[in-house]
Amino acid sequence: MAVANPRHYGCPRVLRCVVGVCAVAAAYDFDDPHAAHTSQAIQWDRENRRGDSRRAFESAARFTPTTQTMVNLGVCYMRLASGSGHRAHKVELYGLAYDAMARGGELAGRDEDVRLYEENWDALMTNFNIEDVPRPRGSVAVGSAAEAEEELPPDPRQCGAPPEKAPKSAFEQLMGFGSRMAGLGGDAPAMPARDFLLHQRPVAVADDLPRVDAADLAKFAEYEERRDPFVLRGATAGWKAVEEAGKTNAGAWAWLEALADQFPDAVTDFYPYNMLSSNRQSPYLTRFRRAVKELKIVNDKHQQLNGSAFRYESGNGALRGRYMHLQLTPDVWSELEKRGAIAADRHWQLENDAWLEECLGYPHGAVAAEYHLKTHWKILLVGARGAGMFNHSDSLQTSSWHAQLAGRKWWHVCGALSDGRPKCYEGIVAPGEILYYGRGWSHETQNLDDPTATITDTAVHARNFAAVADKLHGECTREVLDFRFSGQLCDALDACYNVLHRAFKDGRDKPPSMWRPWRGLAAPELVEKRKTIVPEHNNYDGRNYITE
Repeated sequence: MAVANPRHYGCPRVLRCVVGVCAVAAAYDFDDPHAAHTSQAIQWDRENRRGDSRRAFESAARFTPTTQTMVNLGVCYMRLASGSGHRAHKVELYGLAYDAMARGGELAGRDEDVRLYEENWDALMTNFNIEDVPRPRGSVAVGSAAEAEEELPPDPRQCGAPPEKAPKSAFEQLMGFGSRMAGLGGDAPAMPARDFLLHQRPVAVADDLPRVDAADLAKFAEYEERRDPFVLRGATAGWKAVEEAGKTNAGAWAWLEALADQFPDAVTDFYPYNMLSSNRQSPYLTRFRRAVKELKIVNDKHQQLNGSAFRYESGNGALRGRYMHLQLTPDVWSELEKRGAIAADRHWQLENDAWLEECLGYPHGAVAAEYHLKTHWKILLVGARGAGMFNHSDSLQTSSWHAQLAGRKWWHVCGALSDGRPKCYEGIVAPGEILYYGRGWSHETQNLDDPTATITDTAVHARNFAAVADKLHGECTREVLDFRFSGQLCDALDACYNVLHRAFKDGRDKPPSMWRPWRGLAAPELVEKRKTIVPEHNNYDGRNYITE
């Protein structure tokens, strides 16, 4: 990104203004101790004038050093650091955020100030982990026992170094005297989830996603019965995927590369173009190992030098952010369980395969693999920061759970609550958390970190099994979804409808008559067409070109 000459405000190595945003209104003076610096900073932030906004927050902290102004400034630095693609600049900004938060903690006197500082400090430490940024030695909460025992030594990442006692760190030099992500306003609300987005989206701001601990799930009938969307916490203990990939960026890349080595023949749907772009493109069949390599290439101007197999266009509405989907067959899923990547003995809400095992020859049957691949029943989704999926709802009208393995993902979901009221939610799902939503809920996503990895499974239960059966039966008899099922799969699904009804029957002793054998309902030409479809044939079997 082009930058202007450094601005000299005590830390010229860090303070830079993006060209075109450094002009300010004549009526406002950064150096006026009586100016409404915070209000001006918020206004400029809303106008996306981040350079001016930052300087105004710095002025507010310099002239009125309180917990609120220090936290506001710390959040400002964190936002800039999170959005920076330059590693050294990112580390420097996080160093400044660290000092701002620390100074805010020192000034905290009232209970609300203490809560504000502590919640922001926790978020800052989380960001250090997620973005794999080295913490300054002694980076502990201000006022803690550990802080009394350790001094913060000189840190070459910052412009200047904090001495033993005197306030002369880079941040302190800058100010003239050190995230729940707090907002930048007067009452310090939580920092809006979409402030972390690389690409702002044209959707209305929504309420936060409800969150429930697994141990407390029985207290909330609407979530225990999977009637309404929510985020489940504490249900991924023992998942090696979360333990190995969910703590640092380096760990996430190492886990993905090891997984690609374990499944060398696996083929992904790779999206060189962000699916949020207005000019969306079809995916490329790409070997898993190659797709992981492509996701690691971050310099969009020099892909060929970095060994890329694709040209990444930036014009015509294209947005930064690459994505890949790996469809998981029952065999691969079973192998993930054996290796402990996902726990074989999972939370009961994440167990959805009993009916498949009974009627599809699961996990080793050919029709079981065909079913999973053609319905996208289970998927590993991996993407770069900014990548996402446009607003859509699932064609099978099923429910889904999405377990976050690495990085953070922003979600926006809309639908009807169990009481009939229309509702939208949004929020960030972090590693180890699981989002659930029911049938008919539209959803849009965007990744916040490099990389972000999610594993998803389709949930069939008492509240949606009939709708799922209707869709599958309609596909076999009338091609309502164009999944190109084989006749053998449709034969197996005839048995599945009875299994589903027996498992989740809603008071009826017999399955509905609409689920009669498909061969007696489908047109003769469709029956003949399905005879020619082989269960083992699919998009990933090598008959189509695959980028190696």
